[in-house]
Amino acid sequence: MHTIQIPVRYQETDMMGIVYHANYLVYLEIARTELLRELGVEYKDMEQAGFVSPVTNVSVDYKKSVTFGDTVHVRVWVDSYSKIRTVYGYELTDQDGNLVGSAKTTHVVVKQGDFKPVRLDREFPEWHDMYMRVMSPVT
Repeated sequence: MHTIQIPVRYQETDMMGIVYHANYLVYLEIARTELLRELGVEYKDMEQAGFVSPVTNVSVDYKKSVTFGDTVHVRVWVDSYSKIRTVYGYELTDQDGNLVGSAKTTHVVVKQGDFKPVRLDREFPEWHDMYMRVMSPVT
């Protein structure tokens, strides 16, 4: 699990003065990328090897508005993993700890060019090992 803090910038708000809903997807991506870096893997290494990891599904449940000057705290974790698919979970709170939203994103890894899904345990064993480690119950 990893938490980052993101200050809400003026350009991320809409005419009502609240964060435009699509900007939450950027917050999720920032948090997920930081989680992976903390766990010792990075998307850039995957991309340099000729693979990408597209989002195949996203769901966001908005609970409370966030406005310019607020700070969004995004907590992210690996919710589930198979050798083909990874689901990340997210919880977003404001600077006072109030829940502002929750989300899940689903990802696969595909070869650039043909976009066919690949098994992580075969193509990126270090990612597979990391996912297995973080999904294992702590004893």
